[in-house]
Amino acid sequence: MDISRVWRALSKTEVPGFDIDVVSAGLVTKVRVSRDGSKIAVFIDFTGSDPSCAFCRFINHTLMKTVIERIKDSLRGVGFKEVFVVDARTGVEL
Repeated sequence: MDISRVWRALSKTEVPGFDIDVVSAGLVTKVRVSRDGSKIAVFIDFTGSDPSCAFCRFINHTLMKTVIERIKDSLRGVGFKEVFVVDARTGVEL
């Protein structure tokens, strides 16, 4: 899997209610693709670099499940069989 395809798919994944995608919003910190290209882990940070940010708190509490599902749908759409969304700060799968 070409990693640029991953970033393009994520760049088209919008945050609901906002005119911004998950990459531009700074939610995605890194991605890891399995050797066979069938699995991907997307590391996200909902708190951002400023946890006092109202936008970050809003995303964290209200939109987290929707954003995670949109990320999974986008990446399944480019061919991944398994998509894991992981909290970048704790390493816990969301």
